[in-house]
Amino acid sequence: MEGSPFQSHGSFSTVKIGFVVVLFILSLASFVLQTELTSILFIKYEYDDPFFVMLLTHSCWWLLWPIQFVSVALFKTLKRYRLHKKGQDVLRGKRWKGLRRAFTSSVKTQHRNFAHTAELTAANNHPEYVNEFSDRGFRRYTDFLHSNALHHLLKSALLLCLVLNVAGATWFVAMKLSTGADVTAIYNCSAFAAYCFSIPILHDSFSWVKMSSVLTAISGVMIVAYGGQQTRDETREYPHRFAGNVIILVGAILYGLYEVLYKRKCCPPSGIVSARREATFSNFTMGLVGINSCILLCTCLFFAHLFGFYSVKLPTTTKAWWLIWTSVFSNAVFSLSFLGLMSLTSPVFSSVSSLLTILLVGFSEWWFRGIALGWYKIFGYCLVMVGFALLTYASWSEISEEDTDDQLLDTDTESSYSTLPGTESGGFGIQ
Repeated sequence: MEGSPFQSHGSFSTVKIGFVVVLFILSLASFVLQTELTSILFIKYEYDDPFFVMLLTHSCWWLLWPIQFVSVALFKTLKRYRLHKKGQDVLRGKRWKGLRRAFTSSVKTQHRNFAHTAELTAANNHPEYVNEFSDRGFRRYTDFLHSNALHHLLKSALLLCLVLNVAGATWFVAMKLSTGADVTAIYNCSAFAAYCFSIPILHDSFSWVKMSSVLTAISGVMIVAYGGQQTRDETREYPHRFAGNVIILVGAILYGLYEVLYKRKCCPPSGIVSARREATFSNFTMGLVGINSCILLCTCLFFAHLFGFYSVKLPTTTKAWWLIWTSVFSNAVFSLSFLGLMSLTSPVFSSVSSLLTILLVGFSEWWFRGIALGWYKIFGYCLVMVGFALLTYASWSEISEEDTDDQLLDTDTESSYSTLPGTESGGFGIQ
């Protein structure tokens, strides 16, 4: 008999729950916005190049990491400058170095701390991994660039890039063939694929409560997608709706695999780093996936264009460009929040929580675009919410477990590093 998930083994963590709630809300809002903007772009403005949109969307991920470390460095530098002006930096034991030195020191320390996190991640995947850095991090950037820890992340990011972009291609193609509600509903069936993949890859134990919650939510999804009868307007506007739904189903399976592979390959072991650092480290991984996506997609589209299989079609109106760039921004926010949420919880919880987007997409299409919202859809939405509530109950212990206090480097940044339990300071071995 499974015990109550509310009987947590650790202390209750409001900090971690706060992170989860904020990331959850951001992921819902940004996904709905991206879906509706893309649907309007393809249907209303008759834009006919989903692969160009995907290139911009996934390639721009590389910007997230520079934006993060520059923003943190600026914030911490200005904070220390204000303390210096008030004469409080002496009381804190940190001598003011000047704006330029404070900024560069902050940037380098952030990368040192992320190098430690990369070592934790590599050690979790390769038991034979040997610590390459001291407790003060790398001395030169070339040390980090040539490290096995970074090489592990680069290889993992390439694998994630391949799976993600194939899954993403199905989404963009399906958005041209089917309704936004159908695509969102079926794509979010990745929750079931994520649960199936998590058992052999993440070695998760089987849980009837989790399985029931996933099946309940997916039942609601199927009712939303296929319940009732299509109106004449829907049939005329989406003549290839069934083909689009089949394509997005393949994408849903691949996206479930992507989520589990990300958790296995690119997340530090849970319980030994803080919620803040788990969330921020996902931006570094996203940056690597973005670099790989940019290289891969540019290469593929170039050769496709060279051999006559593909030709870039640029938007011809300013409004279409605005829709594309707003969609790209929305996807960046969604991916940032979704990967952070997955780092803090699990791929299954993240997938099922994202099922709530079908409710928001359905209501937004009814409110703004006049697409009918029948009783069967409302019933399906209720099943999705019941499934999410069940999974929240089953996953409560991992959502609310005590947050880990990182050991702080003497740094200008908020970043920090941790050691694995049972190791000496600065060691990163696996027990």
